Amino acid sequence: MKFILRYEARQTERRTPITPDDAKTFQTAGFELLVERSQKRIFSDAEYATAGCKLIAPKSWQTAVDTTILGLKELPKLPAELPNPMIHFAHVYKDQTGWQDEIARFTTGGGHLYDIEYLTINNRRTAAFGYWAGWMGAALAAWRQLAKSLNETGPESGVSSFESRSEVEAILKGLAARSPQQNAVVIGAKGRSGSGAVEALKLAGYNVTEWDMEETVTLDNKALQAHGLLVNCVLMTAPELQLLSQKNIGKSNLKMISDVSCDPFSSFNPLPIYDTPTSWKKPFIDLGNGVELTAIDNLPSLLPREASIDFSSQLLKSLLTYPKGPEWQAAQASFNKAVSHA
Repeated sequence: MKFILRYEARQTERRTPITPDDAKTFQTAGFELLVERSQKRIFSDAEYATAGCKLIAPKSWQTAVDTTILGLKELPKLPAELPNPMIHFAHVYKDQTGWQDEIARFTTGGGHLYDIEYLTINNRRTAAFGYWAGWMGAALAAWRQLAKSLNETGPESGVSSFESRSEVEAILKGLAARSPQQNAVVIGAKGRSGSGAVEALKLAGYNVTEWDMEETVTLDNKALQAHGLLVNCVLMTAPELQLLSQKNIGKSNLKMISDVSCDPFSSFNPLPIYDTPTSWKKPFIDLGNGVELTAIDNLPSLLPREASIDFSSQLLKSLLTYPKGPEWQAAQASFNKAVSHA
């Protein structure tokens, strides 16, 4: 069974869904993995070649036949028709802008989508970057807030990927040592993203309030806004929760918001106070009245090595059961439901 690990079209994306070490294990199990060359991927082409993978040109997946295409982020707009099975994060199952056009590419081409977010067993995802998304999203917000309180430059002028987590830890600990303790609330604290966010904030010296489903069934908005920093890590599956609205902005202690979940194009968004993600070049936006927000949709790519190693070790277990494992059946069912909905 043949796979292609595709080159990621997004220029800031340095992560990989499968590391060279795990690629070797994958091929030993009887799968063939071709790897599109990439100079920006955190692991070099040479490392994949040493693992026994054949290197091929970028975009080779667009003309491949009878091949499963493995990637991470959304596809480029072309080709218009997709004939192969595709594995990646598509972000099209919550009525996001353009979702019907994306589903149509599969239905007209004869292919189908295994969205990684919907690879589940007993409703739990088998592979996720959540921990590192939460960690980095909280770290950026704390870095900006603490540096601002000291009248110092933070990450507001732009960021790029770090070679290791230790670089960010050093920044946070250095700022925390010179700043008065601040307080933060993490929504979704029991999940993968939430646990990462809590750890990063504690490194930065914050007093952290941890909220999950129990605390948001009946939301205490006043208590929420008593915190200086809000980190949203809630994975929404229906439009059931609103944490803030535009009328709340600037009328409380809350001055910094990190939306790790980052789903502004969906009606499920619990923070309908912005309409597009922020970016590496401009990580923060001003919401007015001294309130800032960061919402970067590929946060784990800021720590590409740690994030890739962690994710690959999770995904490999599922890849070895492809395509008949229960998680693949669950992802197929989600795709079929989206097709019917479209």
